[in-house]
Amino acid sequence: MSISLFVAKRYFFSPFKASFITLISRISMIGVGVEVMALVLILSVFNGLEDFQRGLFKTFDPDLTIISRSDSRFPLPTSQLKQIAAIAGVRSVQPILEDQALIRYNGKQLVVTLKGVDSSFIASKRLQNQVVDGDYLVEYEGHPYGLVGAGVFMAMGMNFEDVYHPIEAWYPNQKALAKFQVNVDAANQKGFFPSGVLQVEQTFDNQMILVPLQWMRDLTLSDTTSVSKMELMLADGANELEIQKEVQQVIGSKFDVQTRDQQHAILLRAIKIEKLFVFILMAFIMGIASFTLFYALSLLVIEKRKDLRTLLAMGITQQQLLRIFLSVGLFISFSGALVGMGLGFGLGWIQQTFGIIPLGIPNALIDAYPIQMEWFDFLMTSLVVIVITFLASIIPARKAVQMTFNQPKAD
Repeated sequence: MSISLFVAKRYFFSPFKASFITLISRISMIGVGVEVMALVLILSVFNGLEDFQRGLFKTFDPDLTIISRSDSRFPLPTSQLKQIAAIAGVRSVQPILEDQALIRYNGKQLVVTLKGVDSSFIASKRLQNQVVDGDYLVEYEGHPYGLVGAGVFMAMGMNFEDVYHPIEAWYPNQKALAKFQVNVDAANQKGFFPSGVLQVEQTFDNQMILVPLQWMRDLTLSDTTSVSKMELMLADGANELEIQKEVQQVIGSKFDVQTRDQQHAILLRAIKIEKLFVFILMAFIMGIASFTLFYALSLLVIEKRKDLRTLLAMGITQQQLLRIFLSVGLFISFSGALVGMGLGFGLGWIQQTFGIIPLGIPNALIDAYPIQMEWFDFLMTSLVVIVITFLASIIPARKAVQMTFNQPKAD
């Protein structure tokens, strides 16, 4: 063990003569520990929110989505669809026609999103577990039905038992409007009955209705091959990125193939940016808390000035003396950081396992704050502690060198 590290350990583990210096050192250690614990927990909450969002997207979003770069609706040749379906790992290819429309029922009206799906969507059993009332179907014996979001269902006062009054869907007739024909023909109108209630998440529940694909094409006056996107469901364990590349090669450069994360890139990016700014803010607060470390080391230098002259007489060099107080600063901060990480991990595990801190949001999909601990956050927190500790220890360490080497050796 080097002389610098040996002396630093003696200074750190031996009780200081001045109780005030001891108090300041313990306060700085506790301050670092609390900041590290808070930073680890906050970053873990952001990780939990991001993981929760991904799990929520997985509930109702496909693994891959094909959209046009220029057109809101497009046809895909049958040959390309067969090539996509033949790719290893692709379990289902589902045509989707989605658009907004006005619905009317029982004297109420609401603008909703109608999503036209075909039998392949129902066969894949997507959203089947999210049906909280009614049946999982969009067509029965040639009659159209709709899987209605829970928010839409309640807002419109829909009733399964009302078999005489269908829900009316109104969609603008683009051809009539282009000729400025504002009359009864300016909007297309078709009806359907609710078959089931979907409860996924608030945004989905308040605006989405699943209807038959051909019914949707008739409402929007689209041709029999038009879609707004193609949704792909993959087999379990399939390589998503590899399949994405293969599908992109099949459909060409006029289309985009998006993964589930890319479909919600803006939201996920916002979570990451918030996490970054919180990390920077907490690092800044940790820097302010390091002033106690600065004062503790400065007082330690003053209290140990006679010992420093003894070390000088023994032949200690300036570099060794500088490393002594830098090491003391590291000991103080690392002890606090280790305690903080241990407490952060323990509290995070308790929250992750038992959910002791609730969200406090009625009818939320989760009851407690989500927690997801990642080793990278612990690593980054450790690096921040090292940098801040080093910067806070430089001035007291230099002061110790100047006091020892630039003043007379006798009092």
